[in-house]
Amino acid sequence: MPDAQAAWREATVTAGQIIQDLDGRLRPGQDWRLEGTDEFANPLYVIHVSADRLR
Repeated sequence: MPDAQAAWREATVTAGQIIQDLDGRLRPGQDWRLEGTDEFANPLYVIHVSADRLR
């Protein structure tokens, strides 16, 4: 990616596509994460999705 803003945009678009493809398989008590890194594998962003049962 040319810069951090472009990397963030790509991370959010990709996360949205992956979450949509989960098709109901994420269950309460499970977590999912996407980590965006630079070319040296240093973390830039982490997007967390957590499913919890409230009742």
